[in-house]
Amino acid sequence: IWAGLAPLAQHPRVQHLRQRGMITAFDVRFDDPTQANGFSRRFFTEALAQGLLLRPIGQTVYLMPPYILSDEEADLLTSRTCQVLEKVLAA
Repeated sequence: IWAGLAPLAQHPRVQHLRQRGMITAFDVRFDDPTQANGFSRRFFTEALAQGLLLRPIGQTVYLMPPYILSDEEADLLTSRTCQVLEKVLAA
């Protein structure tokens, strides 16, 4: 999971990418505070549409996958998380 989310560490809008055990989180930075309004709902909705159950709270996105996760599932989780972020930020 950490390797799959590594590109987020270089993303200009992502801050504080971190991991503790199986929980990974990152914060999304907004230059204009009004852009942050509704971010967690938009992110959750788009992630769910992509088959992901993620936990965005405010401007922080949490990934809390099950302990039993195949490499393919981890790849899917991380790649789709990055795609969701790009789509939500572009909207």
